[in-house]
Amino acid sequence: MIDEQNIPSGYHSITPYFTVRDADRLLEFLTTAFKATIIKETRYDNKKIQHARVRIGNSILMLNESTDTYPVNVSQMHLYVEDADETYTAALQCGATTLMEPNDRPHGDRMAGVEDPCGNIWWIATSRR
Repeated sequence: MIDEQNIPSGYHSITPYFTVRDADRLLEFLTTAFKATIIKETRYDNKKIQHARVRIGNSILMLNESTDTYPVNVSQMHLYVEDADETYTAALQCGATTLMEPNDRPHGDRMAGVEDPCGNIWWIATSRR
């Protein structure tokens, strides 16, 4: 187990990393739909995103533009938010497609599912417990 003093402030032991085609589109989606805050952004000479870090709630995720060396990899994320219905609607307005409309789940969460414009799947939830 890693000593927590070796983890930078604001990070957790695991940080999601997205490699996508059109990283600018994903960055726009995250900042608009999920109210992400950009922490860091560096670009290649061709202006594509080499590396970006964003904060959503109390979590950080990283992303970059796919290249021949770093091909596209899609991910699934579970995101707790204050209002799953509102965030689901915002995601759709930002170009996401519906996988599951908001509904109350047997495990106690209100949950919806969307696919973002880069193909990643987001399970958006509000705890009802």
